[in-house]
Order: sequence, then C-alpha cells, then structure tokens
Amino acid sequence: MRLAGKVAVITGAGSGIAEASAEVFAREGASVVIAEIDEVKGAATADKIGEHAFFVHTDVTEENSVEHLMQQAMKKFGRLDILFSCAGGSVANDSVVTEVDLEVWQKTIPLDLMGPFLCARYGIPHMIASGGGSVINVSSVVALRGNHPAHVYSAAKGGLISFTRSLAGAYSSEGVRSNVICPGMIATDRIKNRYNKKPKSNRRAATVSTYGSYQFGAGEPIDIANIALFLASDESRMINGATIPADGGISAY
Repeated sequence: MRLAGKVAVITGAGSGIAEASAEVFAREGASVVIAEIDEVKGAATADKIGEHAFFVHTDVTEENSVEHLMQQAMKKFGRLDILFSCAGGSVANDSVVTEVDLEVWQKTIPLDLMGPFLCARYGIPHMIASGGGSVINVSSVVALRGNHPAHVYSAAKGGLISFTRSLAGAYSSEGVRSNVICPGMIATDRIKNRYNKKPKSNRRAATVSTYGSYQFGAGEPIDIANIALFLASDESRMINGATIPADGGISAY
C-alpha cells in the first residue's frame, strides 16, 4: 500500500497509460479521480476500480473544465496529493516545420502542453494546502531526439520538460515535487492501431521506430504506470525536476 491515504488526479484515465496507472494507484491504496473527456471510457475505468475511484468528465484544454475537475476532487476526497497529467497524443499528419499544416499546431499544443499547464495551475494550490505532493507529467522520447519529423508534437513535449523543471524550482519549498516521464513507443490501443494495422502513408509513420527496434521489446502501459507509482510515492522524495526516459535506451545511444 505505497499510496495509502493519498488522493490522485489522473488525466486521460479512460485508456492506455493513464488507465493502467489509475488501477495501479488504487491497488496501492490511493483514492483516484478519473479525469477523461470520453464519458464512456472514463466511467468504465471508475467502475472497474470501484469505490476508491471517482469519474469527472474533463476537457484538459478548457480552463473552466480543469478548474471544475480540481474542485470536484477536493469536494469528494478533501485533499490532493498526486497530479498525473497523462492526457495527450499526436496526430498522424504531424510533420517537419516546412510542411506541417498549422492546424496540427492548433490541435496539439492545447492538448499536450496547455493541458498540463492548466492542471498544474489549478491543482498545485490544493496540493500545497494538503501539505505537498507529487506532480508527474508525461512527455515523450521525441523530446529527447533531434531526428523525429513530428515537429509540433516534439515542440509540445519538449516544452513540457522545461515547464516541469520550472514547477520543480518554484514549488519545492511548498513540498511539491515535479518530474516528467519520457516514454518511447508504448503498445496502447491507439499506437497499435496506428502502426500495426494501417498503411504507413506519411513520412512520420515511415520513420518512427517500430516495435522491433526496441531491444527490450516495446513498452506496455504498465511499464509507465510503475514508474509513475514510484514518483507518486514517498520512496522518490529525493527526486525533483527529473526527466526520466522510459524508452529502452533509444534516446541514449
């Protein structure tokens, strides 16, 4: 019970990494607020976890929605100890700066960068009032490599690393730690559908690392959930402002 007595808000928890993390956090004793834009998936995750989960319909790109999320979390559980901003994603037609449609920027930046920004804006004051806690953001291996052609996604995820470091410096004196995980290719349903079942129709899909290039095998959602569990727990109390690659080493060599 490594999270006994703690309350966690997890965005995007209707599927993938965030869903796996919600289950792990609850198993380890946390009460979990499931923040999800898809009402069916969000409610299903909460139902699966049971009495220690609470679903709040949330659009992380909308300020009022995020503020409402945090208010509901406090109303339900009375405290906030863990903020795991996991909602995000890329679009298939992301490309290099000279070719990408600007519509991709308008869709990607609000979800991948402004979403965690808004969650921190409205979540951290409640964490401070609760005595401190852990902010965990999800960036990507693309932010650590210069040869990835999805320039908009790379910009958003690179900005998230810098933003997380800024949070670490600003709020450590208030007992709030902030760290960021950079997953490589993780075998979520969304990724499997994009890269395993559909034709590689653009430059990005043709050059993204395939599952076979990972020496330890492609990651699974539970792999990232386990890292998030460590960062959420008091076991990681000496880790603040860290960028943690979870990519089997492909960003290191």
